[in-house]
Amino acid sequence: MINEQIKTKDGSISFFNKKYQEAYHSFHGAYTEALEKHVQACRIPELSQNTQKLQILDVCFGLGYNSLVCIKEAQKINPNIEIHIDALENDNEVFSMMKDCHAPEDLKLLEKHCRFSIGDAREKILELEDNSYDSIFFDPFSPKVCPELWQEDFIKAVVNKAKPGSYISTYSSSRLAKDGFASAGCEVLEGPLCGRKTGGVLARKK
Repeated sequence: MINEQIKTKDGSISFFNKKYQEAYHSFHGAYTEALEKHVQACRIPELSQNTQKLQILDVCFGLGYNSLVCIKEAQKINPNIEIHIDALENDNEVFSMMKDCHAPEDLKLLEKHCRFSIGDAREKILELEDNSYDSIFFDPFSPKVCPELWQEDFIKAVVNKAKPGSYISTYSSSRLAKDGFASAGCEVLEGPLCGRKTGGVLARKK
């Protein structure tokens, strides 16, 4: 199945996934969405000022923008910071599409800092250590087309991996997302609008 390439408003490349009938990013911009909805929302620049090591969990890695922007923004603040990203992804095709999205040097950055775990995220999440991540990017396809990754049990498993006080970002403002993170013991906030009418859920583990 060949997915359709999209050039977003900020000039970055995304794709329309034909299986799920959704784009990986909003037309507002793939890079901008990663920066505003995930990296800045999760306070990555602030964290980078105060630590020499960042542990990040990227749930549904997709085309890699969230992880890439995280690496770049952290290194702007602290060039010597050690960054480790656990990236969960179910679709091997994304690695081919990424070559159309990112420069070779950016692909090398992702290879250096990411540990990829390919398979069902509901199973892969159980292999990770609880209370160990400074921030979590939660980026599945929407609850409408991928409801299994928005169920309460899975959201709770994701939240368990975050350190207390850590932020978990997502673009979805759905009731399923709000209720799921609240039930998992998070303070539920509204994230940046980033071209949408409402901001997505920004959860903070209590």
